[in-house]
Amino acid sequence: MIKRTAMRLRTTILLTIICPLLLTLITFSAVGLWVLEDNMQKRQQEEVRLIAHGIRLPLTQALTHQNIQALQEGLSTTFSLSRLYGAFILSPSGQQIAGVGLAGGLQDKKMLQGAISNAREAEGYSQQGGQNFYTYLLPMTDAEGKVLGVLQINRLATGIERYMSLITTAALLLAAFVSILVVLLVWWGFHRYVDRPVNRLYRSMKAVQGGNRRHRMTPGGAREFHELGEAFNAMLDAMASKEREAHEQQHQQLALERSLKKSRRLAEIGVLAAGVAHELGSPLTVIDGQVQRLQRRDDLPDDARQRLVRIRRETRRMELTIRQLMDMGRRHTLQPRQHSLQHMIDEAERLAREALNLEHAHPLLETHLPEKDALTVDRQRFQQLLDNLIKNAFQAGSQKVVISAQYSATGVVLRIEDDGPGVEAEHHSQLFDPFYTTKGAGKGSGMGLTIVHRAVEDHGGHITLEESSSGGAAFIVTLPPETLLPPDSMTGDSETSRGIGMEDSDTMEDVLPRKHGHD
Repeated sequence: MIKRTAMRLRTTILLTIICPLLLTLITFSAVGLWVLEDNMQKRQQEEVRLIAHGIRLPLTQALTHQNIQALQEGLSTTFSLSRLYGAFILSPSGQQIAGVGLAGGLQDKKMLQGAISNAREAEGYSQQGGQNFYTYLLPMTDAEGKVLGVLQINRLATGIERYMSLITTAALLLAAFVSILVVLLVWWGFHRYVDRPVNRLYRSMKAVQGGNRRHRMTPGGAREFHELGEAFNAMLDAMASKEREAHEQQHQQLALERSLKKSRRLAEIGVLAAGVAHELGSPLTVIDGQVQRLQRRDDLPDDARQRLVRIRRETRRMELTIRQLMDMGRRHTLQPRQHSLQHMIDEAERLAREALNLEHAHPLLETHLPEKDALTVDRQRFQQLLDNLIKNAFQAGSQKVVISAQYSATGVVLRIEDDGPGVEAEHHSQLFDPFYTTKGAGKGSGMGLTIVHRAVEDHGGHITLEESSSGGAAFIVTLPPETLLPPDSMTGDSETSRGIGMEDSDTMEDVLPRKHGHD
């Protein structure tokens, strides 16, 4: 399309600008040649007149004395000195008295009669023997003004015509050469300074249309096309910037929608938890009290006592589930104190092994912590975080779990990684959603990682999931620098703060979607 437009533009320039200029040049050349030819003809005619007036007096004297020989000699001398075709003396009746050269005897009798009757010179063009010549008639009079005869001088027009023909041919050839040169220059200039930049712009537009948004045009050509290329690149840069802004806004909007969706779900969970706590709290308390009364009986068989222990455990498990629901549906007021990270990890490991009935040495838990590992956190919430992450790592079938921490001016980076089968990428986006689990029924509530996420957010940090160096899952918890500052009121590491009671239940488990786990 642009190529056709460029060709039409080139044709338009040739037809509306170049051709009129060439026609004007040719017209002015023709007018100039005509003026030149006319001036040359007038000059030659003037030369003939001067010759005629120069020899009229001696010829008139010879004609008065009827000296034919003198007339002939005078005409011969004039003919030999000038580029004349013929010189003749005619009688008033038109008879030739003397003469030399060609075209003697005037054919135009009317012109002769006019010159004799008016006693004035006459001129005109005649043709004889295929030759065109200029004829000048000058009456020869005596002292009384009587016409004795007429001097006729002929001069060929062929010399003038040939000269003018040569000039015309040269002018036409020059005009043709100039026309061809101008057309070629216009074509070359248009191709170099218009066609090529336009084609370059066209190719750039096609590249962008084909999906190459990173393509940029190389500006070139005239200043206008150079500026056009820069403007085209600036337009592409602006479009790319707007697209990036649109993508960022879209991602922000999606994140906001997910956050709102999660907030609505948590609000719904809060309402549900309030109802469940109201409806189940009292019956569970009654059941737990009755079980305790039965356990105090001395005559109770051992198998019955074991069943009562299990009933009480399951009762507490239901209580913890209700408490977890209520924890997710409300905001927490943190009570930060300074605690040893190693002590909290040891407590979480102990609870996880008791809940999963694991040996102390299997799987292996390894820690790499700073010498001064104190953190200012809410003991209950942070213990929930560690409990769930360590228990999930044990449940994944890992042989080794490594916990490391880095303290710096930017905050704390805590890594909990294992060598298990890892987490499928398709589950990453929903990993921290409430009730999201791929385990079988009764094996997990899907709330553990949601509680972890809320606990991290309550402390002003964030959590991400990566692949560990050993191929398993690696949870990275990032906490703000305030976590390293001592609180206003200090407590020792020996201070204990009761959590949610993980020692009595396994309800804090969560399901990590694993490639070869227990889903």
